[in-house]
Amino acid sequence: MKRPRGILTTRVVPAPRIGLALGGGFARGISHVGVLRVLERENIPLHCITGVSAGAIVAAAYASGATTDEISAIGAAMRFGDVARWSISKLGFAGSERMIAFLRKLLKKWRFEDMQIPLGVVATDLRASATTET
Repeated sequence: MKRPRGILTTRVVPAPRIGLALGGGFARGISHVGVLRVLERENIPLHCITGVSAGAIVAAAYASGATTDEISAIGAAMRFGDVARWSISKLGFAGSERMIAFLRKLLKKWRFEDMQIPLGVVATDLRASATTET
């Protein structure tokens, strides 16, 4: 099909969608704040964020609405002992009351569906894994 002369057509290209994956590592976790600050400074929107271990904590905080300054301040003041006293539950799984208290200070929202940015957290369901037959 020929276009009539003098009529220009433009192709609309959708804007790219950007997702950010943050890695683990206790000390490296707070360094992710620098990446988030650069994205904000350059007005690059995130369409989703995900992480594992310390990266999941930073991702959850950011997705919940915590600012990079808030995440940075809490991360800089945090010590390993603030989150790492583990206890064994009746089912034999580890838990940490200190981690729960830490997350209560950091997160603005608690439910995935309430996050300001879609959030993914890498985790393993040990109960399901323990009952799976090989």
